[in-house]
Amino acid sequence: MKRKYPIVEVEWFDAQSGFSSPLTLEELEKEKAPHTFSVGYLLKENIEEIILGFMMFGEEGMFKHWQLIPKGMIKKMTKLKEIKRWQKKI
Repeated sequence: MKRKYPIVEVEWFDAQSGFSSPLTLEELEKEKAPHTFSVGYLLKENIEEIILGFMMFGEEGMFKHWQLIPKGMIKKMTKLKEIKRWQKKI
């Protein structure tokens, strides 16, 4: 079966917010965007964003989990190569 959606690794910086306890401006200035990596099916890509899907059900493309990442937060996206080690016939 040919895969409909490519599998990619996305290196990106996640946005953060806080609400649990107050921080001083000095403490806030030390905060950094978390360096993040996500791997999934590339379902959509346009000039503003990508959508990754995880846990695909059936060949129709029903996804239990998904993630929308704005393009401005992405550092790098790499298409992963398929390695055929074994294939079980169902």
